[in-house]
Amino acid sequence: MTTKQPAGVDFAGDDAPIKKLYSGIDELSDVIPVDNDRNRLSFCLNLYLNKEVASIHDAIQQAQPNSATVDIKVLEEMVSKKLKEKGL
Repeated sequence: MTTKQPAGVDFAGDDAPIKKLYSGIDELSDVIPVDNDRNRLSFCLNLYLNKEVASIHDAIQQAQPNSATVDIKVLEEMVSKKLKEKGL
């Protein structure tokens, strides 16, 4: 019996928008301490950037970052600021 080689992984460069998005949200680790919550938020924000979600507020609601230490309005402002800093 033979097996196939596993699929290759395409690593994103530092200039890739997805890399900027995930690294920007990862910088909010003091506000969202759980890694999985930050990754889920980054995924939902990527949907927003690809116009699959209507707003940043909707993306945050969809991600449901339960470990967030601030309310949703403050988090929305922080995320908006991070996206602008990263040029997204």
